[in-house]
Amino acid sequence: MAEFSLATLKGIQVVGQCKQLNPGLLAEGDKEAALFINRGHALQINSREGMVDAWTRSGRVFIANNPVLGQPETMSANGTALTLTAPSLRFSVPTGAVVVPLHVQISSIQVNAKKAVFAVIATASDSFTSGGDAVPMVPYSAIGWVGGAGGPIVTNLHYSDTAIVEAALSQPRLLKMLKKMGTATDETSWNPEYNVLKGDPMMYMVGPASFLVFDVQETAADEAEWSMSWAVLDTGSVL
Repeated sequence: MAEFSLATLKGIQVVGQCKQLNPGLLAEGDKEAALFINRGHALQINSREGMVDAWTRSGRVFIANNPVLGQPETMSANGTALTLTAPSLRFSVPTGAVVVPLHVQISSIQVNAKKAVFAVIATASDSFTSGGDAVPMVPYSAIGWVGGAGGPIVTNLHYSDTAIVEAALSQPRLLKMLKKMGTATDETSWNPEYNVLKGDPMMYMVGPASFLVFDVQETAADEAEWSMSWAVLDTGSVL
């Protein structure tokens, strides 16, 4: 790299062989517009809606759902509290991959329970051990019906029609928890959701990692349908 004097550069700082762009400040009414690009050479977008739209248009968003639409699957065992090693729905992020979970929606066919709990947890390891039913399809890109951005990337995408067993969780992060309180005779709908476009925490998961969803209810196991989506990003976008 050629020698530069910092005094001759506007908004650029040279540190060894690394060139960094510093955002500049504009006076009110200044006609100049400061535009910045990210590490993926795309226009820097500051809203979640804009980022998700850009990821979707570039084929980086993938969607999965219960194998047969209209046919609910067992999503939990009976209980009144979370068992962190027994999720209802999960996937792993391989080492070095970058994945952003976007949404999870669980829709119970009918709830007849005293209590119900929904939780979404991210971990710092691939904790999948055994069990679960693998989703018998390739998760589709949200733009058309072909894979994009090198494929859906995630592994061990399982739901708990057969019980899932996880190893002890590493550095678990609770992204969302919902609770339903009722009586034994309640028969009400239960449609918990995690959605980054509705204000839930957004997390850039760098593998190895696991994304775990828990759907637990008292009295009887929940029979439900589900859908989920995530974005696969270039490693250089965050590292």
